Amino acid sequence: MKGRRKERVESLLKRELSNIITFEIDKPEGVNFITVSRIDLSKDGRKATVYISTLRREEAIKSVETLNKAAGYIHGLLGRRLRMKIVPRPEFKVALDSFTGE
Repeated sequence: MKGRRKERVESLLKRELSNIITFEIDKPEGVNFITVSRIDLSKDGRKATVYISTLRREEAIKSVETLNKAAGYIHGLLGRRLRMKIVPRPEFKVALDSFTGE
């Protein structure tokens, strides 16, 4: 996937994943805010690396574990919401650049 299409798909995924994480996924205890900071789509469009950030690093680590456990469920939700032939499977990681102030 190249150029403008890749950017559009990443933007669409960011919006939908933000909604899913905010409204449909049970967050770990004590985690209030999870932000999807960036998405990197693979060349073939089958995998999306989703970088998230929270207020504290410990919250981000717990959130990534929870979201990766629910990745199959999230992928299913994306499949029902998006009109795409191939829906990327999300893999969640901590956005390390958001913790430079600690």
